[in-house]
Amino acid sequence: MRRILLKRIPRELKANFFRYFSLFLLIVFCLFIVVSIVDASERIIVSTKENQAASLLEDGQFTVFTKLTDEQFKDIEDKGVTLEAHFSFDALLEDKTTLRIFAQRKNIDLVTLDEGHMPESMDEIVIEKRYAACNNIKLGDFVRIGDEKMTVTGIGSSVDYDAPYRKLSDVSIDSRSFGTAFVSDEGYERLLISGVGGTQDLTYAFRLNGAMTDSELKDMIKDFPFDYKKVDDPYYQELLSDTYGKKDEITGGINDLVDGVEELKDGVDELKDGTEELKDGMEELSDGGEELYDGTKKLYDGTKELEDGVGELYDGAGELYDGAVKLEKGMIQLNDGIGVVHSGATQLNDALNQMSVAAGPMLGPSIGGIAGGAGDLAGGINQVSGGADAIGVGTVELKNGIGELKDGVGELKDGAKELSDGAGELKDGSKELSDGINEAYDGSIELDDGVAELKDGVDELYDGVKDLKEQSDEMLEKFFDKSPDNITAFMLKADNIRIGGAAGDVEIDRYVGMMAGVIVMVLFTYVLSVFVIHQIKSESSVIGALYSLGVRKKELVRHYITLPTIVCFLGGLAGGLLGMSSFGSDVMMADSFEYFSLPWAKPYVPNYLLVYAFVMPPVVSAIVNFLVINKNLSRTPLSLLRNEQKVPRGKNVKLGRFKFLTMYQIRQLLRETRTAVTVFFGMAISLMIFMLGMDCYVLCESAGRLNSEDVRYQYMYTYKYPTKEVPDGGEAVYIETLKKEQYGYNLDITLMGIDDDNPYFDVKTVKGKNKIVASDAITARYGVGIGDKIIFSDTANDIDYAFTIEKVVPYSVGLTAFMDIDSMRELFGEDDDHYNAVLSKHELDIDEGRLYSVTSKADIDNASGIFLDLMRGMFTVLIVASIIVFCLVMYLMMSVMVDRAGFGISLLKIFGYRKKEIKKLYLDGNRMIIILGAVIGVPVAKLAMDKLFPIFVANVGCALHLEFRPIYYVMIFASIYLCYAVINLFLMRKLGKVSQAEVLKNRE
Repeated sequence: MRRILLKRIPRELKANFFRYFSLFLLIVFCLFIVVSIVDASERIIVSTKENQAASLLEDGQFTVFTKLTDEQFKDIEDKGVTLEAHFSFDALLEDKTTLRIFAQRKNIDLVTLDEGHMPESMDEIVIEKRYAACNNIKLGDFVRIGDEKMTVTGIGSSVDYDAPYRKLSDVSIDSRSFGTAFVSDEGYERLLISGVGGTQDLTYAFRLNGAMTDSELKDMIKDFPFDYKKVDDPYYQELLSDTYGKKDEITGGINDLVDGVEELKDGVDELKDGTEELKDGMEELSDGGEELYDGTKKLYDGTKELEDGVGELYDGAGELYDGAVKLEKGMIQLNDGIGVVHSGATQLNDALNQMSVAAGPMLGPSIGGIAGGAGDLAGGINQVSGGADAIGVGTVELKNGIGELKDGVGELKDGAKELSDGAGELKDGSKELSDGINEAYDGSIELDDGVAELKDGVDELYDGVKDLKEQSDEMLEKFFDKSPDNITAFMLKADNIRIGGAAGDVEIDRYVGMMAGVIVMVLFTYVLSVFVIHQIKSESSVIGALYSLGVRKKELVRHYITLPTIVCFLGGLAGGLLGMSSFGSDVMMADSFEYFSLPWAKPYVPNYLLVYAFVMPPVVSAIVNFLVINKNLSRTPLSLLRNEQKVPRGKNVKLGRFKFLTMYQIRQLLRETRTAVTVFFGMAISLMIFMLGMDCYVLCESAGRLNSEDVRYQYMYTYKYPTKEVPDGGEAVYIETLKKEQYGYNLDITLMGIDDDNPYFDVKTVKGKNKIVASDAITARYGVGIGDKIIFSDTANDIDYAFTIEKVVPYSVGLTAFMDIDSMRELFGEDDDHYNAVLSKHELDIDEGRLYSVTSKADIDNASGIFLDLMRGMFTVLIVASIIVFCLVMYLMMSVMVDRAGFGISLLKIFGYRKKEIKKLYLDGNRMIIILGAVIGVPVAKLAMDKLFPIFVANVGCALHLEFRPIYYVMIFASIYLCYAVINLFLMRKLGKVSQAEVLKNRE
């Protein structure tokens, strides 16, 4: 009997070939789509992970102001961390494109070559593959960088730039204008020295190797000695002069105060010692002052006696002078007298000589003797005259001497007087001095006591200043919690949008594909159940006869399971193989490889996908068929032989006064309720797939359209070092980027502080540090509304902020919330005039060194267009697939309805009904199912997909505007009706093939 049953399988396949072939194609097509999407996603994800492992992907990177010293570099490596310098600079080429030049890597983020070899000399270069493709650069071509002509020896990619954004703030990748390149160490130094690029970026990549955490490494680098004043960036110096420079001033002032108080304390200590010595000295001085007074008193008495003696001496000198004058006069008279005597003696001598001559010899000798005596007398008188003259001279000199003596004694008298007066004054002064010294001594005692109190006060001042320093240090640490360090950026690989960009992007494809696959399998299951039930009912009498002949139920169950299971297995096998082939997954990967920069993914099929494609379809078919067949084969042989049918549902339904045509159509639908439900369910399933594709399209389309509408500014300048004043023509805003987790993904939340009169946002903020105005993008994404609380996280500082949503405004650019700018400054501890971004309607003249990035409205529009292009393949496949599934399911199910109504159709043909009339009775009645299915299925499918869609795009931080334009619904309903009309044309042929002899086949 088993052999006989096996022979029925080919006949059954031949008799219902189109039905089974359609089901086979449906399975092949659906699994092809699902497997190709999922396999492409898996290949990209797995190949990315393998490439990251093989290329020694970094755990993170940090950028510094100044190069690490050899000692600092060694200190990090001694901890077990692998560290490598990834210095770079941007070179502007003649065609206005930019190449970011790196020296080739040796330990981290190794370059993967698609072709060629790494540079071996100074004039060789490796170009990133997407830049090379977009700029038509091939192996062996020449690239001119400044005055240097470089030969392209390799084309490849690096794991740290598989999404080659020029800046981390860029909203899209533009490989036409930016790419990376790698040269030898010597070539890098030569290009750097030549000045072809801008400022060198000092970035280090690291691999932790489990030796330490990233936080520990970051703290270690921060602790390295760093003199921020040596940084060449003038804007950085300007910033710190207003921030940490103030701390230096305050700290320096307090340190100076501490030093001054310490010096004061030491000085007061010395002063105390000095006052004690002064007090002792003043005591001795007081004793000496009294002795001095006694001495000066005696001196005064002596000078008084001296004055009196000198007075007497002066009087004697006067008298002596008078005597000398008289003596002088007497000497003059004496000289005159002596002159007269001499003259007389001379005359006497002359006269005696004459008398001697005259006297003769007798008297002559006597008179001559007298004359000789007179001559002797004259000689003696001459001598007396000479002596008198000498006495006269001496007398004059005596007089003059005595005059001088008199004058000297007069001066001595005056001096003695002055000395006496001075001694008197000295005595009085010494008295006053003694009194003063005594007072000074008393003052020194008081001074010593005062200095002792001063010392106690200074000691307290010193302790107070020390406390002030400690408190000020704590206060400054709070206000200046981030001391200047050498780090300008510290980023882990998980936060680096350049790493794993392709893998992250296709996550949505994998989820969407798996979801679509589940929906398809549910559809297969239901379609199979309808087929099986229809087949068993159509072969009821045969089954009853086989039971009568002794065939067991399990053999019939096995028989009816076999063909659908084989069809499902072959369909799954064919669809799976096609999906895993280059025709499937390679095509699905093409968009990613045309946008991202990564090596071509090797063939890879995950085990679950093999089970999904090759095992699940036949297993599901077998299980469903077993459940359905087992129930329907549980009837008695006689019931099966008689082909007894259940009373159709709705037979006793009162239809009122409908026309015959309408009543017949309704009765037919009621009889075919199960099939009608299958059609309805099939529509719902296909519509869900369709809505999934449409949501993808609407998301991409609305992102571009609404972003363009919501962005009213033309330029956004994001500052690294803001100026004191906002540039003319600019509107200042304050932006902080926080995080909010959903479905395992931490998405960026842009918290923007604005003024109420900001011309670029139609938003009225609310005062308060915990009050925000949320965009509808946030409320839709996280399912919150007005009055709800929402928590945003600052993952860098491990701080959570709780906010209350006061208002909701339409704004689709990212996930954005608005705050009053003053409240936001207060919340984050910024100055009253702080800002870090400027919006403007026109381009502003701002030094590039001050900025992180410049984002224009054109950049946002371009990014939206790129996103639409990137997702176009996905939503196109889903929409086309859903339409095909919808048409096939509708045709198969309505075909089953025609087969089941074969007896009635045949009977109507015998009664003379024409083909068009039979169509109205059996086909046109299905229009109500289609219309009802569209009216219910379209909004339900839309609602279901809108609820599920956030899970599919959980890694994309964008607004979820999934609303359809009214024209979309019109197009969907029109397309459904058009498909129904086309299927009806095919079913008309099937109606024509129903024979009038069908009535005879169903006689008992």
